[in-house]
Amino acid sequence: MIEKTTAERTIRRAETQALGWRELAESTGEPHLESAIGGQAIACIWHLSDLHICDAESPARLEYLDRYSDPDSEFREQLGDIGTYRPQEILTVQVATAMVETVNSIQVAPISGAPIDVVLITGDVTDNAQLNELSWYQGVLEGGVVSPRSGDAQRSSWVGVCDASTWDERYWHPDGPPAGVEPDRPMRVYGYPRIPGLIEAARQDVVSPGLELPWISVYGNHDGLLQGTVAPTDALDELATGTERITGLPAGRTPHDYDLSAAIRMNGPADYPHDSSSPRQRIPADARRAFVSPEDFAHVAASAPDGGKSGRNYFAREVGGLVILSLDTVNPHGGWQGSVDSDQCAWLVRKLKEYRDRYVVIASHHPSPCLTNDFAPKGATPRVLGGEIVEILLAHPNVIAWIAGHVHHHASLWHHDGDHGFWEITTASLIDWPQQGRILEIIQVTERGLAEIAIISTVVDHAGPARANFQSLSTPGDLAAISRTLAANDYRLRDSSLRGLTLESSPEVRNCIWRLRDPLA
Repeated sequence: MIEKTTAERTIRRAETQALGWRELAESTGEPHLESAIGGQAIACIWHLSDLHICDAESPARLEYLDRYSDPDSEFREQLGDIGTYRPQEILTVQVATAMVETVNSIQVAPISGAPIDVVLITGDVTDNAQLNELSWYQGVLEGGVVSPRSGDAQRSSWVGVCDASTWDERYWHPDGPPAGVEPDRPMRVYGYPRIPGLIEAARQDVVSPGLELPWISVYGNHDGLLQGTVAPTDALDELATGTERITGLPAGRTPHDYDLSAAIRMNGPADYPHDSSSPRQRIPADARRAFVSPEDFAHVAASAPDGGKSGRNYFAREVGGLVILSLDTVNPHGGWQGSVDSDQCAWLVRKLKEYRDRYVVIASHHPSPCLTNDFAPKGATPRVLGGEIVEILLAHPNVIAWIAGHVHHHASLWHHDGDHGFWEITTASLIDWPQQGRILEIIQVTERGLAEIAIISTVVDHAGPARANFQSLSTPGDLAAISRTLAANDYRLRDSSLRGLTLESSPEVRNCIWRLRDPLA
């Protein structure tokens, strides 16, 4: 079945029900803001970002911190949006598979009719930088059976924070509470539904068709750092693969007298907040939860021309009539915002000169406003921030676009120096609402009497049904639809978000056309 784009039909949040819960429903399409244009396609790109393939049974997670940013938390203003727990994170493999089905169904650009050249995935393909998460990502993209579960391979039931056998009212428990216990807070306060059998359905094997188009993987902070923030250590690797889950702050501590900022810092260094007094839960060990090294990611992603043999996660790749320069913006020393090291910056300058007669598109996980993390320990290579990189790119007029992720939001930004410029474009994530990707058609046009580049954007939903059926749990599409509904009801974002996160974007950055002067005309 050929999937429809959002120009033909959209998925909207329906009327508000009890306690603020909203179902989703199919609605009318959102036509492009400009009428169709003709021209010569330079390249056509599927852009996906922030899949956050998640091992939600892993002990190396910090779900217990997230309650301190709940709407009723006295620490919310102090700590902001922490983002270490999402009810829908048990369904990330199913969402990714549903998007693979959609990508396979649209291999011709909707406006120009040109073939789509590549799928560009701009980072955070995993959630907690674990090898099993990376293997699930690889399995979804290459096709075949993916088993999204961890711990004892023989164990038949889930071991995670949504497991009712270890009750905590701050987490959503789809099966409901134990006998004689009140429902959890997501159900009781925010209207979350009971979906019996969901957590067991989430850990069943998934059969992915695999991408039929070539793909490029960009390195993101969640691919190299724990919870996207903390640099792996031997002690944390032992926690990830071992038999104990940390379930709370050290004994007697609260955020008033314990510095939680170290676990959620934008700019490093960062560290986990537990110590020997922290409460623990026994769980099965699993060596497959070991952490990913940059070399591991390069080998599995194999997006570089050398197939990842260099171990570097920045590279040049020819796509259609242009060159993609993919950057590694992860600060390996910690912090969830990004930067590049000076060696990579020098490589970027060399490549821009080498390809001075070609159209160039930059790809990275972090967009330029998020390249603010200059932390480097003594003796480490200095870090280069977004403003300097933008200046470098503006000095090379053949740069026409910068495509990124990280912010989980459709957005655009025009960079220019008066004479020329380029568009910076981010696309929403597959973990948060609205769980969309977009098709970017990069076209040479002259219909306005001058030589221009038009970047045509068309936003597309994944293949899960618009309205979730909570009694139907048998296919990846069924579960992906539930995930999207959960994401649309995130109770931390319903009213306000202290870090500026939002559920919605504007039409001007969805089905639209961005233009710039053709620098090679």
